[in-house]
Amino acid sequence: MDVQIAAYHSLRWLLRPFLLRGVAIATHGINHLPQHGAAILVCNHRSDTDGLLMTLALPRYIAWMVADYMTAIPVTSQLLKCTGMVPVKTEGTPTPSSIKKALQRLRQGKLLGIFPEGEDYIFNNDFDAPLAQLQSGFAHLAYVAQVPVIPAVIVPKVEKLEPITIPPAVRQHLEQHYDCAQIQSIVRYRSADVRIGRAISLKSVARLAKQEQVGWLQMQTRQAMLNLQA
Repeated sequence: MDVQIAAYHSLRWLLRPFLLRGVAIATHGINHLPQHGAAILVCNHRSDTDGLLMTLALPRYIAWMVADYMTAIPVTSQLLKCTGMVPVKTEGTPTPSSIKKALQRLRQGKLLGIFPEGEDYIFNNDFDAPLAQLQSGFAHLAYVAQVPVIPAVIVPKVEKLEPITIPPAVRQHLEQHYDCAQIQSIVRYRSADVRIGRAISLKSVARLAKQEQVGWLQMQTRQAMLNLQA
């Protein structure tokens, strides 16, 4: 077995009793998640625990694209590295290194996980806001690697807002780009649905120019996610 996949599942098994303790997760549409082969899982983003929730809810290995400042946290940095996660800049254009690693995971036949709404949910403090416009990075990756996109959403059933504690190493990074005084609270789930939709492929629009395919995939993915939330 792939070393990164083995480390991922071992940590998932070891930490499961402690991660998201007391959170009830119901998964719907798991049959839409391919058991094998490369694909990009696209999910909405409302909480800093979304990655953990999806990791526990879905049985397949997911190589998540994570904020690069997470690598500044000592233990977290090692866990991300040994499990094959892909650090990516949260401001500006992703580095060639991040794009290369993401494409490498796909060419290895892995499932790549992305939260294309970004992290603005933390700073807007508007957790009732509708699904944001999706950044185009996932669609570009899907085009280059010629892989399907799997839309997914986390739908909270019971949740509450709690004060958020930002580790000093992360705060130092965030303060370069944001006013951390704006950060008031974060969502904590008590019960949530994870809903997986049907794969979206570029095959039906293969004759279009690249930018048209990318725009079409962005639109189709966002609409599929809105439908899953309904």
